[in-house]
Amino acid sequence: MNILKKIPITYQGQLHNVQLINFSVEREEVEPYVPWKIKIRDFGGRAMISMVNVYLKNMHPTFIPQGLTFEYRHIGFRLLVDDSQWNEGQYKGIYFIRSFTDNALIAQGGQLMTDYNLEKAEIICTNELLALKKGAQFLTYALDEQQPDIRNKELYQTIASIDRAYSHLDGQIRMTQIQREKWPIEWANCYHFQTNFFETARFEGAFRVNETIYYQWEPPKNIR
Repeated sequence: MNILKKIPITYQGQLHNVQLINFSVEREEVEPYVPWKIKIRDFGGRAMISMVNVYLKNMHPTFIPQGLTFEYRHIGFRLLVDDSQWNEGQYKGIYFIRSFTDNALIAQGGQLMTDYNLEKAEIICTNELLALKKGAQFLTYALDEQQPDIRNKELYQTIASIDRAYSHLDGQIRMTQIQREKWPIEWANCYHFQTNFFETARFEGAFRVNETIYYQWEPPKNIR
């Protein structure tokens, strides 16, 4: 099963209507999800999840012509990790705890080919709200056009600096580099946030990207 994940494939595509909903949780809630070789980044004794909600378009492996593309909605619980030992003291990475799509074929392919821990779920989404449901678990949020009253500069810098994802396969830590020309995140006002995916979830801040982002995911490389 893991043989397919080891095929070195580079993907290209477009990110549309990116929304980043950031919330912290007690470390004990996420520790069971994380391989022991990956360190959870500490935020005042808590862990931080930067959930991405994005519609991916014109997706394709680089060896396939652009006319043969696919698209889908991707929602991912991205745990911020302490990867400073691999980046000259800088924090740059995340680890996908769980990811979701409402496309059954994409979910199946993602499980076979990627490290995103992709699952099929029920999703209702507009430009302003999301309702995610997986069995008895749910997450909902709603945004408006107002500016948030509180804007944490440190949170902004933390989320803006993310450019790589770590995964674990057959005892080996792997890193996938995200290549994009820009990442113009802007503050968003989230006036509703609720979930039972995590009992200790506490909302910390939200961002949007109001431009189409052209990006490339490099094949995972082993971390030595």
